[in-house]
Amino acid sequence: MPDNYSDAENLELQIAKSPQRISGMRVLKEQWKLPGKPADLSTVAADSWRQTNFNFAEEIKLIENGLNLEARFSASAYTLSARNMDMAGFATLWSRSFLTCSDITTLIRRGGYQSAMPLIRQAVELIGAQWGLTSEIDTWRRWTHEAFNQESDSRAIEQKVGHYFSGESIASDPNLRIIYKAASDFGRPNFGPSALFVANGANRVRYPLIFADQAFHIGWAELIFSWLMMLNRKQLHLSMRIPNFFPIDAKNKHQIIEHIQLIEEYLSDDQKCRIEEYEDKAGRPRHLMINFRRQLSDQRARLLF
Repeated sequence: MPDNYSDAENLELQIAKSPQRISGMRVLKEQWKLPGKPADLSTVAADSWRQTNFNFAEEIKLIENGLNLEARFSASAYTLSARNMDMAGFATLWSRSFLTCSDITTLIRRGGYQSAMPLIRQAVELIGAQWGLTSEIDTWRRWTHEAFNQESDSRAIEQKVGHYFSGESIASDPNLRIIYKAASDFGRPNFGPSALFVANGANRVRYPLIFADQAFHIGWAELIFSWLMMLNRKQLHLSMRIPNFFPIDAKNKHQIIEHIQLIEEYLSDDQKCRIEEYEDKAGRPRHLMINFRRQLSDQRARLLF
């Protein structure tokens, strides 16, 4: 991907610019705050909320600050020179990934680890798609020309789906690739990951089934919070690569760089739960989960998927 995206590059090969204009654009003008504690949580989920806030105050603060930086960054697109439909292609996907990551944080705080997995996969796809658009902006422009037309037979506005998935952007990034594959496996009805969510501590002798388990779990919280930080870092890196759409000022850019450094320091701790790529004796690509445990007093486990 070029250091600075330019819609002038290969202009002779690109289709016409979008027919729409940006009208009624709104941006977040106040500091972004993570949602507060949901009402009527179950006793177990409320305890997870309490324990997560106590044990992961640093992580929650980092994620909230990162989302706040994203919000301020995205608002720079309100500048007249940046406010065009090509920018809207990126901002449309960014808006979705932003709220998805905020929702994931709320789920983790209430012990909703398994519910977060499909959303994590969604966030990776949305961020990966933005990276894809840096070299495939014509796919967005083509959709803007084809969408919103009147379809006579159904007497409806034809809202073209505009299928788009940038698998190459995900596969080429080692962090996105690991997160995407793991979140996909854990979000589907696969037996191994499902057992981790409903039968913590299962082995060849016993299967301690707990229906709708929302109890606090250090391993899941460490893993997913670290994924959220990686996604936040990736989004900020991407947006700094396209200053013609998001012309952030020097002060905010400096704060973003400092924030990314804090994330990298946090992620350098090898005692936290993480997933690594692993190749077994047969040459099969697999995933190795390291430092998985429910409570601080539990022994750290290594799990191979």
